[in-house]
Amino acid sequence: MNTQVNLVELENEIKSGKVAPELAAPAGEAEDLESVSPAQVGGLGTWFLKDMWYYALPSADLKMGKMIPKTVMGEPILLCRGKDGKAFVLKNICPHQAMPLGDGFFDGENVQCSFHGWKFDNSGACTDIPSLVPDQKAQMPLCKIKTQNYPVREVRGAIWVYFGDATNDYPEVPEAPGLSELLYKQTTNTLLLPTHIDYAALALIDPAHVPYVHNAWWWRSAKDLKAKQKRYVPEGTGWTMVKHQPARHALIFKLFAQYIEMEISFRLPGCRREYITFMGKTVLAGISTLTPIDETHTELNHTTYWMIPGPKFIAEPIIKYFVNEFLGQDQSVARRQEINLKLKPKLIPTIKDAGTPGAWYLRLKKEWAESKRESRAFNNPVTDTVLRWMS
Repeated sequence: MNTQVNLVELENEIKSGKVAPELAAPAGEAEDLESVSPAQVGGLGTWFLKDMWYYALPSADLKMGKMIPKTVMGEPILLCRGKDGKAFVLKNICPHQAMPLGDGFFDGENVQCSFHGWKFDNSGACTDIPSLVPDQKAQMPLCKIKTQNYPVREVRGAIWVYFGDATNDYPEVPEAPGLSELLYKQTTNTLLLPTHIDYAALALIDPAHVPYVHNAWWWRSAKDLKAKQKRYVPEGTGWTMVKHQPARHALIFKLFAQYIEMEISFRLPGCRREYITFMGKTVLAGISTLTPIDETHTELNHTTYWMIPGPKFIAEPIIKYFVNEFLGQDQSVARRQEINLKLKPKLIPTIKDAGTPGAWYLRLKKEWAESKRESRAFNNPVTDTVLRWMS
């Protein structure tokens, strides 16, 4: 029996009143309820957001006097930590003959290219060209030879790099919420998703996939669907699902739900944040960040912060195990999804209400890019809304 929904007929039934209007998608969510190509939905999977901070790596991974090369949005960058303990980031291309600077040497002050020995300081300015004789060096303005330097920030044990035009008005660096003035331990799990950041973001904020992808004895079952109703409010470059008691799916929530509250939020370019309180005090927080490597690969980093007493060497492997199990399920879905995404099929990427956060993401991304292009203030398109779904 053919069970495929005829979306054109569904639209007609909505207009005639035979179907509840809640099934109709708001602007930006497959408005005519017909399948669309990715290019028709805000360029889904076709471009990257600039003038934004992107997560690079945990601060602890970048030791003093060390370099770590990385690619973000197709740009090769080189993260370094100088003798002064401060991180800096250069384009990983020597402006002489395009050698990766990360293949060279770093003395804690200057990065030296392994091809001809040219040196560059933390601003990207050239400080030495060994092949020049003394009078040639005196006549050549070395400081005018540069490789690009990127703005960098370290927030809550994470290194963030800014990609975009120089500005005196940088956006706020996303960070895990609920941690102000608290002492915490932290750990980060990293996975590679074989997909564009847009598809990774849609999955990251989609509540409908949870019972089907994240089913496990210690979490929940797809058979245990419940009606959800949550309030979302616009904040910053995204939204916040206001603080609420968690659904009683997982064992720990079944036992202690009346004492637990959680708040979930999203911020551009691809950051899902949350924190959990027990009897009013934060006990756990996390931030999942998406960093586009190129058009078909996205790095997912999840940093967990915890305030629960006990040695880190005991808690960390337990936390990393469960986070890897959970995110590994998302990674498995992304691998299978990408097989068909390569065919560029027509899709219905979001549908009300569970897909509304995905539609918001596309609108937020579009509005951010337009506000920068038009040199005006960003106008958050998200509205104060109560969303309902089954999961």
